Amino acid sequence: MVAFLFSAIYLVPILSFVFIVTLLKAIEKIVHKRRYGAVMFWCGMFFALDMWTISVSASLSSLN
Repeated sequence: MVAFLFSAIYLVPILSFVFIVTLLKAIEKIVHKRRYGAVMFWCGMFFALDMWTISVSASLSSLN
């Protein structure tokens, strides 16, 4: 249980940020090399925040 809580709090935001940045890099290569670095950053941050919120909520609800 401690390992799940650790990964939910610390690893999920990092992994979700890496996932969305990789996804947007792939889309960037497909769409004729248009630059959108700021969009990539903000999408990564909000996706990481969403995944962190979901994982922490799920881990806290499983404690009860």
